[in-house]
Amino acid sequence: MIVGNGQIAKAFKKREGLSQVVIFASGVANSNCVDENEFEREKALLLKHLTALNGKKIVYFSSCALSAKDYSLTPYYSHKKNMESLIKAHTDDYYIFRVPQLFGEMKKHPTLVNYLYYAIKEGKEFTLYDGAYRYLIELSDLTSIVMAYIRLTPPAQTLDIANSYRYSVLDIVEDLESVLKRKGNYKVIKTNDLYTLDLSVLESFLCTTDLGISLGKDYLIKKLSV
Repeated sequence: MIVGNGQIAKAFKKREGLSQVVIFASGVANSNCVDENEFEREKALLLKHLTALNGKKIVYFSSCALSAKDYSLTPYYSHKKNMESLIKAHTDDYYIFRVPQLFGEMKKHPTLVNYLYYAIKEGKEFTLYDGAYRYLIELSDLTSIVMAYIRLTPPAQTLDIANSYRYSVLDIVEDLESVLKRKGNYKVIKTNDLYTLDLSVLESFLCTTDLGISLGKDYLIKKLSV
């Protein structure tokens, strides 16, 4: 069962073998959200599905930022932390996957990579934050890892799923410029926005499976060039 209509939900609708799993992909997607009504909407919907699992496992998508030490908890991240606690209080049949910036099919979407792609492609001016770093994962790789993880490992787990290389936003822009063969029109603002993840559990898992997912510095450019 898949709950939601966003990019994660649509990616899982292409997968089979989920009859005994609830993929909850209807959470607040915008990390800048401060709307309590949106947070309460997600909470009510999540509770509805938690109380009707009937032996099914539930998959929830949270944020990698919660795994980082000393990273500021905005209202959005505090909400995600509360939803993780809510799940753990109701069931042991859960998988919480903390995810970073997602990208996939290059279509107009407010997520970082897609936004930058079209800003560069259409020659629109944008702001580049020098000192901002982001982890990434491509949608089809996310779904492949999740499907393998719930098939091969027991529930009651929280896992970060991200490419192992931490990109500066400038790295991302330069890769997009290379693919599009066009220079971006941006102004640079100094900032400090970064955290570090320990992805050793994910890396160990990938070493024991045959998913054909190759992580590292060239991950983004290879995915964009397909």
